[in-house]
Amino acid sequence: MTAVAAVFFVNGAVLGNWGPRIPAIAADLSLDAATLGLALAGMGTGGLLATPLAALAIRARGSRSTTVASATLLSVAIVLPALAGTWWSLGLAVMVLGAADGVMDVAMNAQGVLVEKRRDRSILNRLHAGWSAGAVTGGLVGAGAAALAVPVVVHFAVLAAVLLALTAVTARHLEPDTGRRSPDSPRPVDPAPPRGSALRRRSGPAAALALLGALVFVSSLVEDLPQSWGALYANFLGATPGPAGLTVVAFSSAMFVGRLVGDAVVDRVGRHRVLIGGSVAIASAFLAAPWVTSPTVAVVMFAVAGLGAAPIFPAVFGMAGRLPGIAAGTALSVVSLVARIGILVAPIGFGTLAGQLGYGWALWSMVGAGLAVAVLATVLRGRTSTHVPQG
Repeated sequence: MTAVAAVFFVNGAVLGNWGPRIPAIAADLSLDAATLGLALAGMGTGGLLATPLAALAIRARGSRSTTVASATLLSVAIVLPALAGTWWSLGLAVMVLGAADGVMDVAMNAQGVLVEKRRDRSILNRLHAGWSAGAVTGGLVGAGAAALAVPVVVHFAVLAAVLLALTAVTARHLEPDTGRRSPDSPRPVDPAPPRGSALRRRSGPAAALALLGALVFVSSLVEDLPQSWGALYANFLGATPGPAGLTVVAFSSAMFVGRLVGDAVVDRVGRHRVLIGGSVAIASAFLAAPWVTSPTVAVVMFAVAGLGAAPIFPAVFGMAGRLPGIAAGTALSVVSLVARIGILVAPIGFGTLAGQLGYGWALWSMVGAGLAVAVLATVLRGRTSTHVPQG
């Protein structure tokens, strides 16, 4: 489990370092909010194009090899945005970054499902806590680099070297696919189900997967907007480059804390109730966003939102990986693919809103996203198991 948590850390560290340096890259290229949003949409585009390949790679090479390969590519790709000279080359650079992230997202969660099945209890929150730890560490490093005016290309090159070394050390200790049911292997079903129940057996998991897709679409907005736009929002409120990155750090830190305790809470009350509670926290956090004038208050808002967002992705991936009658690797790929669509839509939509209405009013989209998560989690109750199945 430690090795799997380490690759989650690598993924989080890349994205954590990326967020606080976006203002510097945007300033260097003289990009306004709308144009920056178009460039950042490359992240979602790359993930959208590459994620369908993840299930094929897992089927052909296994989740361990796919995780190592995608982590290696992600660690190298972080340097590319620092080399961009125009908004469209920035878009292409983050497209490569998003493609590597998309494949790694599926592969490392497939590894997590393997570990969870072996331990027969919820552990995905702790693995995603590894991601949050990486995001917090990366956010602090990124904020520090911004405060010291370290050139982005130097910062990202050193980061790439460190993460490549960590990936190499952990690669051999990841969960083996051989000797266990692969994350992409279909679960056994009754050899002769009653004819009257056959349609329900086929449509039930498919409907649940569709609902999980809708849930992860909204959830991707909840996770992407604070990480991509938090530092810019703090700049808008008057924060200097270093302190502005603390919004991203606050969001990721709160997610880390929430995920550390999340598995115990899930085992006690179930994933659906945890989702509903988290969504209420997200919506509440940004209710006053249009009237906030202090960067310090913004940090608190993002921390509350991070605590609410903490259980969402682990819950969705945990439920998708255990849907009966659907191969786990396939279900995880579908869920991740829909998340990439959300990551594609989020920067364009938010950049347009911020350009027209200002950052405060644009953040009200997070209120709507939180309420949507609550509604979808309520509808999902009864279609997926509330507690982690045993056996």
